[in-house]
Formats: sequence, C-alpha cells, structure tokens
Amino acid sequence: MQSPIVIVDPRSSGVELAPAFKARGIPAIAVTFKPLKERAGFGTEVDTSDFSQVIPVQDNLVEILRPYNPLGFIPGAEKGVPLANELAEKLTPKFANDPKNALNRLHKAQMQQALREAGVPNLKTLDTSSEVQVESWLKDNNLQKAPLIIKPPISAGSEKVYHIAAGGDWRKIFNDILANPSNLTGELNESAVIQELAVGPEFSVGTVSANGKHYLAHLIKYNKIAFNGRETIYDHVEFVPFTEETYGEIFDFAKAALEALGVFWGASHNEVMLTKDGPRLIESVPRMTGGPVVGFAREATGSSQADKLVEAYLDGDIAQKEYKLKKTVVPVFLRSATGGKVTNAEVFDDVAKLPTLFQRHIWFKNGDTIPQTIDYLTSIGIVALSGDREAVFEDYTKIREMESRLHVEV
Repeated sequence: MQSPIVIVDPRSSGVELAPAFKARGIPAIAVTFKPLKERAGFGTEVDTSDFSQVIPVQDNLVEILRPYNPLGFIPGAEKGVPLANELAEKLTPKFANDPKNALNRLHKAQMQQALREAGVPNLKTLDTSSEVQVESWLKDNNLQKAPLIIKPPISAGSEKVYHIAAGGDWRKIFNDILANPSNLTGELNESAVIQELAVGPEFSVGTVSANGKHYLAHLIKYNKIAFNGRETIYDHVEFVPFTEETYGEIFDFAKAALEALGVFWGASHNEVMLTKDGPRLIESVPRMTGGPVVGFAREATGSSQADKLVEAYLDGDIAQKEYKLKKTVVPVFLRSATGGKVTNAEVFDDVAKLPTLFQRHIWFKNGDTIPQTIDYLTSIGIVALSGDREAVFEDYTKIREMESRLHVEV
C-alpha cells in the first residue's frame, strides 16, 4: 500500500495539497479539528473526496496514524501547525523541523528572540501582561514617543494587529488583547506583544525547504491601506519578478530567518519588511501562504508552494530551483466600510467582463450579511487579475468603481 501524506487541518491554501499529491499517485489523509464541508469562500473549506481517510483530532492520534506508515505531515492552515510538527517529530522524524524551535515558529515575540540569538537583525519586542513592564521597556528602549505595533503572541490574518501612533495611548489596545480570546485558538491571550514599528515595503516571501535548503516559491509585494481605523487592510498584492540585484537581500534574509527558526522541511510563509536599515521579519510561519494563493502563483510563475512541497517530499529536492515570473498577477481585496446586509451584489457582475480577469472569489448575494472590513479575514472577496501590467491596473480601477457602489444596510 502506498504511504499517504497527512494534511493537518486542510483548509485555506491547504485545500490544494491533497490534489497536488494525488497527481503523483500519493493518497492523502485529513486530520481535522472540525467536520469538513465543501469548498467555499477563499478556499477555507475542503472537498472530502480528496482524502482516503478523514480522521478527527483525538488523544491517541499517533497510534491511529502509525499503521498507515505516513510519508509526512503537512499543516494546511495555521491551526494545524503545532500538531503537524508534533506528529512529524514522532512518526516521520526525517521530515521534521527542529523541535526546540517549535514555539519560536509561532510566537511573535519568541520568534524575534530566536533571530536575536542567531545574530539575525530583528525588531525590538516585548511580550508581557504587565502595563508597568511595558512602561519600563518603552523608556529603556527610547520608544516612549515612537510608533508601535501591538498584537497577540499567536495569531493569523492580521487579527488584532494594531498600529499605535507616535506617543499614542497603547493601554486600551493592550488590555483589549488580554481581555478577548484569540480567533485562532479560542483561548484568552496570556500576554500581548509590543514591538517597534517597521516601516517600508512589505513582502510575502513564500519558500519551500528540502533537507535544509530553502527555495523561493513566490515573491509577493503587499499594498496595504488605512481603512476603518486600521492600517493592516489589504488593498491589493502583486507577484513581482526576482533578481539578486532587486530582491536578493530580502531572500537572503528570509533564509537566515528560517535557519534561526530551525526549518529544514516544508513550506514557510515569511513576511519581510524592507526598512531603511535592511530587511526585518514581521513573521514566519511553517505553512503555505494562506488563501487561494496556490492558483495565483501557478498563473504567475508556473509553479507554487504546493507543487514544490510534492517535489520536496517525494524527490528530496526541488526540480526548478530558479524563480521566474511569467506574468503579472494582482489579487484585489474587496472591502466594506460597514457590516450589514447586502442589497445590490449585482454591482460586481461586470467583473466577469474584465479583460484581465483570472479568478474571482465573490460568494455573497443580496440579503447576505457581510462583515465590516478590519483585516485580511474580513475582506469580502478577492478578484485576481492577470496579464499585461498596465491593463491589470486599468481593471483594478474598474473594480474599485464597482465596489464604491456597493450598498450595505447597517
């Protein structure tokens, strides 16, 4: 019997993993935290027919999975990262990352500490539940009148990531993070992370590692805006070409961060800010970049993190090591100024007529309730454009005009 790949929490971009392995004749087992449904939205649900077995998380999971002789364990989404790491360590150690760094690869403050200890440039960061300690740290680091970032120690999708203006009041946000449970874990945050603000263009450096060697799978430039009182709103992102002269410094930094965090195998989503002092890590998570990015990357480059993961686990290395951009791909994130009931979803019907349309992920209809957009997770849709760059951004303008006519009943 062919050894299966095990996908832990196969949601978000993880919906693409089982089909990618199936194309090479490898069956997949899903390990799930909750029942699976059909595909929807940003790809946050999954087709159960992709899997030979669907096994819910339970206490004796190691012994249940051992007889299958798994090929490896891959997290599909953020929640699956710790469990996939634990299962790999116990059942497929040759494909496991450094267990001593497991928490460092998730915890936003310990991540920076790991970089610091490895001599990799990092951001001044404090993890605490004490206002008194924050005040002392700000004073010691001459940050009392500097802009700050406050966020939960473990989170995803820009959840509760707040910008504090220079000299602004950080206390309300700090205590809000401590008082409210994480959407990711469902548990209260025992601490909050306070960090100096990194300023500069931000990139998603998507990598796949094979036996300690790190390869570039995609390079995406973020374009975020201030909206609804938050500064972490995605406007659009763009797959950009890579050369050593333009972005070699960023990729070299990402590889150094992966080394510091003990990554040997698998995909990593690395968010890197190019500041005036050089690259700085915003976060690195050992999973694929979330959302429908696999299809976008294939359109832009001919490959993706999912495809390269198959090569890493089956062949021990990556076939196409050089990263090449084939065409401009720009996913545009739709947003709503208020939450409420949609009354004219048809304003987006003309998206289908856009010359550069590649994919659209718009799933609401008239009468549906949509959220107020405050982060990635509350974007109300994604329209991906592909082709000539000038034509792409002409269509981007048309999408924003459609969006401006959307009516939401509060």
